Amino acid sequence: MLLRIFSTNSLYMGAIFGGLVNSSATVAEMSTRVETAGLSRKMTTLCLLTTIAMFARNLVLVVLFSPASLTATLMPLVAMSLVSTLWIWNDNFKTNQEAHPTIAIQLDSPIAITKVLWFGLLFVIIQVGGTLLTKVFGGYGMLATGIFGGLVSSASTTVAAATMASHGKVTASIAGDVAVLSSLASTVINLPIVWRTVKDKAVVKNLTIELITVMVTGIAVVILDRVFEFSDFLLKH
Repeated sequence: MLLRIFSTNSLYMGAIFGGLVNSSATVAEMSTRVETAGLSRKMTTLCLLTTIAMFARNLVLVVLFSPASLTATLMPLVAMSLVSTLWIWNDNFKTNQEAHPTIAIQLDSPIAITKVLWFGLLFVIIQVGGTLLTKVFGGYGMLATGIFGGLVSSASTTVAAATMASHGKVTASIAGDVAVLSSLASTVINLPIVWRTVKDKAVVKNLTIELITVMVTGIAVVILDRVFEFSDFLLKH
């Protein structure tokens, strides 16, 4: 599916839509196109918008497949989304909306048969791997699955963990943490994509700092949740 971009606002909408479908593929496509068009300074905002959309998608998946896991997922993903939003506002506060050349962004259809099959295959692999690791290492095994699975597909990993929680194979709290960790892993994988494509060192530096602060925020909220057991308290009440 070819999405044609005629303005900056439409470019941003493309980033959001792409994040709902495949965040890493969208960042790769966007970074190549904006670099070619001389709009690399927009990459920080585009990457953060894609990341926020990915967070929102994973949150919805948790609600659909394991509503009880929402308590462990909501605070970290919302906190990271808020930090991302603040960075977007900061990056664009002094930027004038200028007319830009048309850019063609190639985004895959979310209902393409190959994409559906790939999602299903990853779902099965993650469920099998997660079950085996959980039996051997307990909850830590499932958390490790969340990290490695998120590097490939945070959506598949989130659905797999939430499905396991709904069947009682892992706790709702662990499934929520897996959704957060897979989202963090998906965010991390965007950095080498941009490093490889975008040549503007200032843009790359800014995006790296911004994404690191987003990830640190998410990790801090997860740690606080584990220490003070906020999600477990909410689940009980």
